Amino acid sequence: MTLKPVENKEVYQVLNDLTVEVDVLNNPYDFQLGQLFQMAARINKNRSFLFVSKVLGKHLAVNPKIPLLVGSLLAIRYLEVVHGESDSRAQKIANAIQTNEGLEEIWGSLQKAPISLPKATTFVGFAETATALGHAVFSSFSNNAKYIHTTREQIESLTSIINFEEEHSHATSHRVYALDAEFFQDDSEVVLVDDEVTTGKTAINIIRTIKAEYPLKKEFTVVSILDWRTPEYRERYRQLEDELDVKIHTIALIDGVVSISGTPSTEEHETKTDHSFQPEVSYLPVSHLLSSDGLQQSSSTSVNGIPNKSSYLHATGRFGLSIEKEKAFSNQIQAVANYVKEKRRGKKTLVIGTGEFMYLPMHIAAQMGEGVSFHSTTRSPIYHTNSNNYTIWQKFTFDSPENQGVTNYLYNIQANQYDEVFIIFERMSSLDAASPLIEELARVNLPYINIVNMTEIVE
Repeated sequence: MTLKPVENKEVYQVLNDLTVEVDVLNNPYDFQLGQLFQMAARINKNRSFLFVSKVLGKHLAVNPKIPLLVGSLLAIRYLEVVHGESDSRAQKIANAIQTNEGLEEIWGSLQKAPISLPKATTFVGFAETATALGHAVFSSFSNNAKYIHTTREQIESLTSIINFEEEHSHATSHRVYALDAEFFQDDSEVVLVDDEVTTGKTAINIIRTIKAEYPLKKEFTVVSILDWRTPEYRERYRQLEDELDVKIHTIALIDGVVSISGTPSTEEHETKTDHSFQPEVSYLPVSHLLSSDGLQQSSSTSVNGIPNKSSYLHATGRFGLSIEKEKAFSNQIQAVANYVKEKRRGKKTLVIGTGEFMYLPMHIAAQMGEGVSFHSTTRSPIYHTNSNNYTIWQKFTFDSPENQGVTNYLYNIQANQYDEVFIIFERMSSLDAASPLIEELARVNLPYINIVNMTEIVE
């Protein structure tokens, strides 16, 4: 991939024949584009390109404090634009994200003095990529906040209260399972959090659905790291405001317009790795550190019919979470982090979250000391090749440990890059469910693989 400056634009050539032209309109914290993302080609008939975030921890490994700080920076930006209140720490947060320096100091400041929110607000994170980002925005506040994230899972014994589509995605259907029937039954503002907005259709779909089901809702904000809507798509928000008699704000770290031409040359080249290495695999159950009131005993069935009877965690926000409950769960999550930290054996440690289960593993990783990176498995298929300095040069492909029958991916892990890895699961149907991922990780000579399971396995 090459980058060529053209006046106020950046032009990316992706896999030779795909051209992505970016015209930046607003950049309040003076980010360089390369500090936030790289370009790649996605395996998707509806959208051929992908902004691969360098600050989310989804497709590329990061210092776990960076995505947490990105959430806080978006929270402060939201407070300033929508409520007219500033926070002097904003530029310091941006500088830490940009330079990878001073992360501990500013993160500690936000932990000790979270942001005050002037009125009741409901935050919604979009699965799967923005579940952690939405949670990080929500948890930056000290009051007046509650959170829930959408999910692609079908949870038995529960009924989704909101259903909507994300047309361009590889898995289009979203559901919202709020245990509290009154969760949306008020006039609080709804803040929708996504990592990147290109057309805004997903936000429009959920706003329509929420407004139809909960007519008291009058104010919405769409928060994202990147907002690439064209003038035509921006006008659709204005039209929706008039149609539904609502107000829609938009918040982003980078605001601009993209234009796409051509198609990528998508011949994949596999990175050669050793299949003979046998890592030491340890199983670390931590359910004894969590209280029973933090569990949701609902089962699910994978797409190929394999049941998972293990409990979900309320602390993820999948079923609705108040800021008070968030604080109550924090001591338990800290206990898990301390326990896992004691099990470290190396100086270069990778913590892996899985699918929608990103925020808690990320938060645990942030409390495990120096030399820790965070990464997550994903359902998003991206073309990979080890030629021409392309963004995604290596790919693991395996059966999802949580939803067997669904292909998952993990990208860009070099041989001998880490001393050890901790894979943190919310719920496992069996220990064998992790075997395909373990087999893939063994290809890069990881000497120690630790399976951290948050809830008890129910056979």
